[in-house]
Amino acid sequence: MAAEMMKDVVPFPSCRPDSEGNTRREDGGRPKSLSHLSPRLPPLHLFRAFDAAARHNSFRLAADEMCVTPSAVSQQIRQLEEFLDTRLFRRLTRRVELTHEGSALAGTVLEVMEMLSASCERLRDPAVPAAVCINASPVLALRWLVSCLRQFKEQNHQIKVSLLVSTDPIDFERQDVDIGIRWSKGDFPGMRAERLVDDIVFPICRPDLFEKARTPADLLELPLLQTKLGIPWTKWFEAADVKHGVLSAETIFFNDADVMLEAAASGQGIALVSSLLAANDLRSGRVVRLFDIDMKIDEGFFMLSSERLGDKQAVARVREWLQAEALLAAEIVRGAQFRCPPAKVEPRLMV
Repeated sequence: MAAEMMKDVVPFPSCRPDSEGNTRREDGGRPKSLSHLSPRLPPLHLFRAFDAAARHNSFRLAADEMCVTPSAVSQQIRQLEEFLDTRLFRRLTRRVELTHEGSALAGTVLEVMEMLSASCERLRDPAVPAAVCINASPVLALRWLVSCLRQFKEQNHQIKVSLLVSTDPIDFERQDVDIGIRWSKGDFPGMRAERLVDDIVFPICRPDLFEKARTPADLLELPLLQTKLGIPWTKWFEAADVKHGVLSAETIFFNDADVMLEAAASGQGIALVSSLLAANDLRSGRVVRLFDIDMKIDEGFFMLSSERLGDKQAVARVREWLQAEALLAAEIVRGAQFRCPPAKVEPRLMV
């Protein structure tokens, strides 16, 4: 099922080292390192002045185009000539002319400037899809995010979403990531952190197990499922006013929340889960929610973005969509029936 869902995710381009040790994307993209460029490349702003002067055969007209003084253009041309140790213009009485070396350089510079201009226009063109990369934890990607992406793609043709699955720390200045989603208490210095939804934790199980759990205290006699770093059952027992709520010998521990949730759906025990991770399985009928007891928690899934680039149009649109989908998941949880299985329906993805 997970493999089928992942077909709709735009793959995140992988990277591999080339023969020189530089990192190159396997989709043919340019290397991230600029070490292959000549160390004698002049400052790029000098080429702009040179290009304008070469097209107009005039420092004055080039200055008018660039909104600077003729002396400023002349000085930049002089700097370029000194850097290249080559004379590029002949200074005549009322005009300038390109030398043979200047003419050779002018053709290359004009071509490069046109390529840069065209690339910049494509970036600004609203008809060209914008790329947004989301970095999410594996359990959230599989249990919630993947199932939402198809509808987003159908409604937002101008945004191409890539999904990177990871639990590593996020650094927007060093990584090609636009939005991150992490479980935390919200301490993310140097970046914008927005809670996706005011989440709660509650027990779930396969529908045929609910008859064995008439009261919260009955859970002490049933197999409980627990992740090593997740919300402990003892806290939920406190919220449910169950005295001496300790884990039994039948408690099964997991180091992966997704595996724990699959174990609950297969009938191996009762699991504590949050809204975003349970919504799809509740809707499909794979699991049922036990008891009308919401345990509020300080932790939750936080949406992270760059303080500098998080408001770019495409990134802002994806952020709004993620929060809307999180609220929808919370509504599904609030509408779930307690201690009784939902009507039998064919399992389907939340869209």
